[in-house]
Amino acid sequence: MQERIRYKRYIDGKLSTMDPEALAHNEDEFWIIQKEYEYLEFYALEHRLENTSIALRLAIGLHNGSYRKSTITKEGQVYKLPYVIHCLWVAKMLADLNVPVSKDEEDVMLAAALCHDMIEDMDFQDGGRELYTVYGLDKRVYDIVKLVSKRYDFTDEQEREFFHNIESDKLALLVKLSDRCHNVEDLYNRSAWKIHEYSGETRKFFIPMCEYGLEHYPDINTTLQIFHEKMINLTQAAEALVDRYEQREKELRAEIEALKKENIELRREWSKLWETENG
Repeated sequence: MQERIRYKRYIDGKLSTMDPEALAHNEDEFWIIQKEYEYLEFYALEHRLENTSIALRLAIGLHNGSYRKSTITKEGQVYKLPYVIHCLWVAKMLADLNVPVSKDEEDVMLAAALCHDMIEDMDFQDGGRELYTVYGLDKRVYDIVKLVSKRYDFTDEQEREFFHNIESDKLALLVKLSDRCHNVEDLYNRSAWKIHEYSGETRKFFIPMCEYGLEHYPDINTTLQIFHEKMINLTQAAEALVDRYEQREKELRAEIEALKKENIELRREWSKLWETENG
């Protein structure tokens, strides 16, 4: 107990040296992420994961004011989901899976999971190097976040190289697959065409990444198998749902067209009756 208290004070001391604005968050929204946040806070504290403890605070601070497309309803009121809840879930998924890596690797992996979208989403002046030059995270956290950060102007060749480079780093692979698994879980919030696009990308890149990992990283096979099955099952379920929706939409359009034709015929009949009665 005393050791835990000392560790907590040590982390609080490190955080106290940082820019308070980088750690600030909307306390009125904290209840939305509280369960996931406190879970990871306790996990990092129990396992003495310094990078994870710091990254946790950075994640809710630097992502403050950004939101997911999903919403949550409480007492009849609809609230936007803070974007950081996605980062928390990506890290929590990895923590829950008890990935067989060293304590040091787990710390770097979970911290990178919490920060995985920062380089893509934040306007860092130094390209995200601030993660270690300013905020004191291990440089390996930045290296992983950089590796999993995708530009939107990639050519097909650059895109293939991007995914291949992730495969070459075990921790980056785990972070990227956990990220995709959580996004696949959230597919029901996307449009029909986006579900098809996202499912296609998952089959093209992410499922093969799992298979590459299963072949080259036997020590984490159990984790990779879980990711593999989850992505296959969820994308299939999402696309089946969309197919049923699109079929029903087609049927409804046909019914609407039939009703339009029926309405035209009724108008013609009404017009004939009017002319007969008033002719």
